Amino acid sequence: MEQHYYHRKQVIEFFSFDEAFLDILEAEELVRSVEVESCEERVFPADQVERLRIIYNLVEELDVNLPGVEVILSMRENMILMQQQFQQILETLAKELKSRLAE
Repeated sequence: MEQHYYHRKQVIEFFSFDEAFLDILEAEELVRSVEVESCEERVFPADQVERLRIIYNLVEELDVNLPGVEVILSMRENMILMQQQFQQILETLAKELKSRLAE
């Protein structure tokens, strides 16, 4: 599966971020750019652009400060992890139930 990357300029234009704000987000480790051999500059993977979309909504539309953004993103990640674990439990239970019904 091919990974999509976005250059800084694309991200700045898409979200209308100030370049300094993007630098702050990276310094605070709220988003991470990566080095890719085919690119001369660091780029943002699609999952980080999704994080930027969430950050944009929190900061621009809900007026959340950066410490609040960090807390919300952490809680969101924990919720996603718990959802995945719950899904695995349900799948295991479904397999067990099918196995017992087949007996």
